[in-house]
Amino acid sequence: MFQFKEFSIDDSECAMKVGTDGVLLGSWADVEGAMNIVDAGCGSGLISLMMAQRTPQARIYGVDIDGDAIKCCQSNVDSSQWKNRIEVFQNDITSFFPDKASSPLLIVSNPPFFNEPLRSPDTIRALARHGEEFGIESLLSLGAQHLVMPGDSMAFISPYGRKDEIEWLLSCNRLASRRMTSVFSRRGKKALRILWQVMPERYMNTRCVTENLYIRNEDNEYSTAYKLLTYPFYLDK
Repeated sequence: MFQFKEFSIDDSECAMKVGTDGVLLGSWADVEGAMNIVDAGCGSGLISLMMAQRTPQARIYGVDIDGDAIKCCQSNVDSSQWKNRIEVFQNDITSFFPDKASSPLLIVSNPPFFNEPLRSPDTIRALARHGEEFGIESLLSLGAQHLVMPGDSMAFISPYGRKDEIEWLLSCNRLASRRMTSVFSRRGKKALRILWQVMPERYMNTRCVTENLYIRNEDNEYSTAYKLLTYPFYLDK
């Protein structure tokens, strides 16, 4: 059981455990203006609950194909103060999208495939050969299909090593990066992750905002930036 400031998560029966990636994404995603939020691959419901905490009026829809994950997610949602704003669906997000989730829309996703190591230097062909049913190509295709209005966007997290591949796939799907944050364990280390917020290319009229985030300082304490980002959920300033 993980006790956050305003909700708790029991992930004991869920394959996708609570981790730093999910907390980062749920804290970082820009939710301004979003009235409908789809958590694609919702797992235990962590990000769905974070989205509910951050958006006082938005409707949140959690979708996952795994039955155990959905049971876990539903239980966590039912135990929260936002159970009337979160709906949970067991389905394949590549073929099912909640009918009520119209613009202004935010899709947020921390799917398990992003935690898998690359199995070939040729990432596009590797994903074609080994990709899961819900892979990076499926996620960005989902965005291309459902992000249709100027205020729509999608936020996700990926390994830093997939940066070039993802930028190429974004271009193929007529999507553009609005925000990109490279995540480092600490200064002097290689970047581990990238946080992305993307939108339809045709509505992109400003340059992408790029930043670096260091989780810890040289003394191994959490950095001020990381504490400020996650303060509403589990760390003090």
